[in-house]
Amino acid sequence: MEAFAIPDARSRLQEAVDALVGESIDGFSTHALGEDVVDIRRAIDRLEAESLRRLHRFHAARGAQSDGGGTTMSWLRRCCGMTGKAAAYRVHLARTLGELPAALDSARAGRASFSNVAMVAHLADAVGLEEVAPLEDALVGAAETLEPHQMHTVTQAARLRIDPDGVLAEDNHAHECRWFDCDQTYGGVYVLSGQLDAEGGALLKKAIDALSHGMTRGETRLASQRRADALVDLAATQLRCGDHRDVHGQRPHLTVTVSAETLRSDTLDSGSDARPAELGGVGPIHPETARRIACDAVRTVVTVAMPADDAAWTPTAPAMPLSVGRATRTIPAPIRTALVLRDQGCRFPGCDRPPAWTDGHHIIHWADGGATELENLVSLCRMHHRRVHEQGWRIHIADGVAVVEPPP
Repeated sequence: MEAFAIPDARSRLQEAVDALVGESIDGFSTHALGEDVVDIRRAIDRLEAESLRRLHRFHAARGAQSDGGGTTMSWLRRCCGMTGKAAAYRVHLARTLGELPAALDSARAGRASFSNVAMVAHLADAVGLEEVAPLEDALVGAAETLEPHQMHTVTQAARLRIDPDGVLAEDNHAHECRWFDCDQTYGGVYVLSGQLDAEGGALLKKAIDALSHGMTRGETRLASQRRADALVDLAATQLRCGDHRDVHGQRPHLTVTVSAETLRSDTLDSGSDARPAELGGVGPIHPETARRIACDAVRTVVTVAMPADDAAWTPTAPAMPLSVGRATRTIPAPIRTALVLRDQGCRFPGCDRPPAWTDGHHIIHWADGGATELENLVSLCRMHHRRVHEQGWRIHIADGVAVVEPPP
């Protein structure tokens, strides 16, 4: 009777799946669609567990060898269309959960999610089946009642109790495997990639989350964009306020080389032949970006010689320095102090960035004759400073209130 029962169950499963995928969902409400998604997900979890039960028996009976030879993993790749990694993972889970029948039965019955039961299997892989077997009933009870992140805490706590030395060794290995790259593409964009250990990753994520959580009025950035801005803010503030060793007699900093003509606003849209502004390590940048950076920076005026024959000069021709002035801040320290006391952080409406995260913005740029006085200055965080320069917004102070105008 059993030989006929399995094909019959399989055929009914196939019919149910055919009916489900052939069903029109055009008239379904979102509530009905949501219920369907939950039910289908639970069915997938149960089927995944049942698949592992059968795979465990198939593997133990060397079914792959009787069906054309090779390993169970290669058989899964060939017959089930799996990648090598996915096939190896299924075989591994099947072998482990096959020795934890209570956990596997809970997932097959739909009482525990498959992800929670898989965590029990991972614990057994880490510390050994013989250590987990006495705890199986308690772990299954947790798997049937807890959310995945809570279940992770339970299994990790169990592992710490059973094998603290193994956990420490794994943590040390994860720390040794840390890496980070910051590579510039041909187009000038930087691509970040890397891996941190648990503590380092949590520390960085906590800092980024703290800086990117705020949703200011009129916020249009995606969450991923806010996180990217937060990472740059961390770097900018560290360079501005951190204690760093001098490099060639100067604190680490960005260097922008720009002519006085390029900084003037009347040359922005005139197609000027002035030498383009250059950002060290990047190359030519837009004049408006240079104006933003120059708003609040250390300025060194260099006088250079130009070719006697104007026709011989090009924007990329090397310049011959004649004199180099002293480095001075575009916003002197006393005025900076007064600006911090007045503004108490970014003045763009709705922004809560503190003073340490802001630049001083010249409402009328000093390159256009604007005075470096409190009445012509306003504190802006990097994001809103960029919005004013590169994105065309305007800001001014009227009766002590910051007033902004969107671009035309």
